[in-house]
Amino acid sequence: MGGTGKTPFTIFLAKHYIAEGERVAILSLGYKGKLGYGTNVISDGNEIFYSPPYAADEPYMMAEALRGKNGAVVITGKDRNSSYAVAMQRFAPTVFLLDDGFQCRRMPRDVDIVLLDYIKPFSTGFLFPFGYLREFPSAVKRADIVVFTRAVSVEIPAGTEKYCHGKPVFFSSNKYMAFNMDETGVDGQKGESVSGYTDGKLLLDYVSGKRVWLMSAIACPEQFNRQIQSLGAFVSGHSVFKDHHNYAEKEIKEVKNRAADSGAEILITTQKDFAKIPVEHRRSFIYPDMSVQMLNQGFFNTLNEYTGGVR
Repeated sequence: MGGTGKTPFTIFLAKHYIAEGERVAILSLGYKGKLGYGTNVISDGNEIFYSPPYAADEPYMMAEALRGKNGAVVITGKDRNSSYAVAMQRFAPTVFLLDDGFQCRRMPRDVDIVLLDYIKPFSTGFLFPFGYLREFPSAVKRADIVVFTRAVSVEIPAGTEKYCHGKPVFFSSNKYMAFNMDETGVDGQKGESVSGYTDGKLLLDYVSGKRVWLMSAIACPEQFNRQIQSLGAFVSGHSVFKDHHNYAEKEIKEVKNRAADSGAEILITTQKDFAKIPVEHRRSFIYPDMSVQMLNQGFFNTLNEYTGGVR
C-alpha cells in the first residue's frame, strides 16, 4: 500500500530520461488530492498549476523535483488512458511513467518495474485491510524487472527467490545528499548566515550532535527516523501522522510547541510533507534532499531492452 519508495524511484527514472533528451510525462492517480480523480494537469514541466491540498502530495513532489527546461509533465486522474490522451494532445511526450501503476491493467505499457522493500519485501504477507499488500506475492511474477529498494546488499532476500526467478533483479538505496529549506532561510535566518550552508543547501552534518524533532505523514516513519539518527542527530521526538495527511495550521503549531518543550534545536520533515506545510510555517522546517542509487550495474541497459531505447 505504500512505503517502498515508488515516488523517489519515479523521479529517478524521469531525471534519467530528461537527461537523455526525452520528453517525459508522469501519470499518477492523485490520491488524496482535493482536485479529485478527474484528469488534471498538475505541471506542464515548467509551470506548476496546483499545489497541496488541491494537488496530491506525491504528484506535486514530482512536479517540483522535475521542474525546469524540458521538465516532466505531471498529470493526475483515475483514468490513466484519459491522462495519456491529454498528454499526447497537449505535450507529445516520448516517455510515459505510470507512478504506482502495477494494478492499472487496462493501461498498455512496455515494461513493468516492481519495487520491493529489501527488509520486508511482502510486509505481513496479508492483503489489505488485514495487511499492506494489494495483491498476493505471486503477482510479482507479472513484473518484467524487480528492484529491491533500501537494499543493504545485492543478495536476493530469503523467501523471494521463487517470485524473482528468471527476472532481471536490481538493488537500490535512498541516500540523503543535503538538507533543503524555505527560500527565506531557517526561522528567518538567511541561508548564507546558517552554519553549514553551501550552494543553496545545508550540509548533512548540520544536524550532527543536535537535538531534532521529526514530523512526517509517510508510510514508513520508522525508516525516516533511522536515517536522521544515522546522521548523528539526537531525535527527541517524532510527530507521526497518517500517510498523505494534509496539515492544519493548529497541528503545525502543536508540533512546534512540542519540539520547543523537548529542547529540539531543529525541526525536520520530509520533502513530501514540506509541500503541505502552510507557507507561513515552512521557514521553521528543513527537509532532506534524497537521491536513488543503484547498487548493481546494468539497470538502464536492461530497461532499454524492453523499451527499444525509447526513441
